[in-house]
Amino acid sequence: MAAVTVYRARVLLNPTPQRRVECLWDGALVVDASNGSIVACAPTAELGRHFSGAPTVDFGPHSVLLPGLVDVHTHLPQYPAIGQDRDELLTWLRELIFPLEARYADPDFAEQQAELFFRTALDSGTTTLVTFGPPTAAATSRAFAAAARAGLRVLMGQTLMDRNVPVELSTPTNDALQALERITAEWHGYDGRLFSVVSPRFAGSCSLALLQLCSRFAQRHQLLLQTHLAESPRELRWIAELFPEFSDYTAIYEAAALLTPRTIFAHCIYLSPSERARLHSAGCAIAHCPRSNAFLRSGIMPLRQYLQEGLRVGLGTDIGAGYSLSVLEEARYACEMAKLRAFLTPEEVPTEVTPEEALWLATLGGAQALGLEHQIGTLDPGKEADFIVLDTSAWVPAATLQGLAPEALVSRLLYTAPPSSLKAVFVRGRRLR
Repeated sequence: MAAVTVYRARVLLNPTPQRRVECLWDGALVVDASNGSIVACAPTAELGRHFSGAPTVDFGPHSVLLPGLVDVHTHLPQYPAIGQDRDELLTWLRELIFPLEARYADPDFAEQQAELFFRTALDSGTTTLVTFGPPTAAATSRAFAAAARAGLRVLMGQTLMDRNVPVELSTPTNDALQALERITAEWHGYDGRLFSVVSPRFAGSCSLALLQLCSRFAQRHQLLLQTHLAESPRELRWIAELFPEFSDYTAIYEAAALLTPRTIFAHCIYLSPSERARLHSAGCAIAHCPRSNAFLRSGIMPLRQYLQEGLRVGLGTDIGAGYSLSVLEEARYACEMAKLRAFLTPEEVPTEVTPEEALWLATLGGAQALGLEHQIGTLDPGKEADFIVLDTSAWVPAATLQGLAPEALVSRLLYTAPPSSLKAVFVRGRRLR
């Protein structure tokens, strides 16, 4: 038998494909020490003597163990802009974000900021994140180096743009191809946890030729591709002016062959029934960023409707329009914005999502959005041991686990667990915090 380590907790929370969360009381997670995979997950009593001689870490009577959190959409080079209000999306980009991202042309600055970014994500319980990187290949490579040291599972790509942006942020098509080839060769698959993601910003800053190049490269190398879609009313009007030959926003990406199961579209607040049907048919994923959508006055995505229609949805912190790298806080906000949408659009029934569903979105839902559900997102045997441990005595007020119903436990976790309650973070069986 391979050498294993047993991790015990008062409660183990394990998401299921049915958007539920199974509670295992007095449970244990058994991890293969050689490759960081999960060997078993069960109540300690059920394990019997099978692992009795294995090294054991007991997190104590106030511990809750659950899969690591998955952030399916964020922006590393926007991290210093957290909490800086500049009206709606397009104004915010022009006045604040584009000047900030230009500073990342300096690889030293990019690496320094990446160190802070990944450390903050780790301290928030994130074990997997998908991020737009700096606007140059050299700076993106340095950001990957920081990710390698941090130990997280990171999917990242150079932010690609070739029009309607300052010249220092623009990457011509030929240069974009060279950048994609360089980053993919250097970092894709590194240590089994760093991956290259093709990252054209959105149709407003990318020509059709650049979008098509990105699609071809992603398909040739079987890479994920990320971009933005239907984020704000003003954006929709501008995109229609830029691409008058297309019937809707999604049709632009359709013409560029971007509608694939490996594509993640961020925001997607304003999609017509036809657009939703085409995204669903193509197997595309959606990154729901409720705090960013509120901060930039963009709107409220109909989360419940998208889930009912079978769209793959994960949660994204969308730094720096979002104002925290905590996916757990994003899950909480997803619940609250769904309640607000129920108030504003009473004709939509149902609209709300439960805390259990929100925690599912933050874990297995995010893994499914990335096509990684067979590797991460639950505590099932055979998956990689990405998990976190929370201390309920640090919740406000402190949670007494004895006799607490599973639904109440998940709700308390979502609404009252402060960052200080994070006790441990593991990626592939390695303790990072």
